[in-house]
Amino acid sequence: MQKPKRFVEVTVDGGPLTVAHWPGDGPTLLLVHGISASHMAWEEVVAALPAGHFNILAPDLRGRGQSSALPGPFGLARHVEDLCAVIDQLATAPAVFAGHSMGAYIGVTFGATRPDYLERVVLVDGGIALPLPEGLAPEALLEKVLGPALARLRLEFPDRAAYRAYWHEHPAFADPAAWNAHVEAYFDYDLVGEPPHMKSRVNEDAVRTDGLDPMRPDMVTLIDRVPHPMLMLTAERGLLNQPEPLMRRSAVEAKVAAIPHLAWQEIADTNHYSITLGPGAAATARAIAAFASA
Repeated sequence: MQKPKRFVEVTVDGGPLTVAHWPGDGPTLLLVHGISASHMAWEEVVAALPAGHFNILAPDLRGRGQSSALPGPFGLARHVEDLCAVIDQLATAPAVFAGHSMGAYIGVTFGATRPDYLERVVLVDGGIALPLPEGLAPEALLEKVLGPALARLRLEFPDRAAYRAYWHEHPAFADPAAWNAHVEAYFDYDLVGEPPHMKSRVNEDAVRTDGLDPMRPDMVTLIDRVPHPMLMLTAERGLLNQPEPLMRRSAVEAKVAAIPHLAWQEIADTNHYSITLGPGAAATARAIAAFASA
C-alpha cells in the first residue's frame, strides 16, 4: 500500500493551491487531472502503483477541488505556472508528468515551454489538438464534447445520493462494472454545500476558459516541440462511451510516426473516464510505472 495521503498547500498567485501528496522514496510523479475533475481522478491509479516507488503529487488545479476559490486568469499556461510552483516547493526537478484529458494538454504546454522542470511526459487520452468542425464555434464544440460534465456545473442536488444518481445515468458509468468505491469517492469529493442545495465545487468560468485552449491553432504542432520522451495512453471509447475515441487513432498514428520519442499504448476496454477511474486504472498505472522507471 501507498503511504497515507496528506494535503499540502502550495503558494501560488492568488492564494493556496491544494496538492494531494503520497510520500515515496523514488522520483517525483506529478499527476494532473482533467478539465472538470480533481486529484481524486487519480486515486485508483495511485493505489495500483508500486507502493513507495514514487513521490506522488496530485494537485487540485486552479478552479477545482479544494483549489476552486483560486481566481483567474485561467488557461493552460496559468496551470503550468502553478505546477512549476508545486515542483519548486514540494519536490526537485525534473519530475515525471502524467496528465489526463485537459491535463495532457497542460503536459504538452509544460513540456514545450518549461522543459527544465520535466523528465518524461505521459499523455492520457489527450494532448493532440481537437479538430474544429467547419462552421462550429469553439464554445459550441466545448458544450458538445463535455456534455453532462459541463451541464452539472449549473445544477443543484438535494443530497449526495442524487448526485451519484446523476452520474449513474452518464453513459460512461452506466455499466455496473464502471462503478466502484473510488468512483463514488471521486463524485462525493466534488460536491459541496448543504442539503438540499448541493452543487459541484468546480468553477465554471475556469472550465470554459481552459476548454478553449486545446482548440487553439498552435496546439496542433505544440506537441512537436516537447523534447522529452513521451508516452500516449488512449482509451478505446469516448467521453460518452461511444465507439469513437476522443483521440482519433489516425491522428495518434500520425503523431507517433512524426515524433520518434513518442510511444503509444491503447488501454483495452476503457472509455475517457475509466482509463484512470475504474476498469482501466490498473493497466494505466502499470504503463505509467514502467515508462517512468525506464
